[in-house]
Amino acid sequence: HNKINSDKYQLSERELICLYLASKGLIRKEIADKLNISDETAKFYLKNARTKLGARNTTHAVALAIDQLLFK
Repeated sequence: HNKINSDKYQLSERELICLYLASKGLIRKEIADKLNISDETAKFYLKNARTKLGARNTTHAVALAIDQLLFK
């Protein structure tokens, strides 16, 4: 699986995994299905990731994660 560097932004592993899956083109329902969680839980993780990264939306959060090399 992907190595995660989350110390700087204090993202949880689940938040980063959701963001990583979004970076691969999965929509929220697909992320929820893949992780065996509810759509609302996936929404919660993505919202937390956006907030912690200071992103305006999920696309922006993915771009910031890639730029900050959070996915390794």
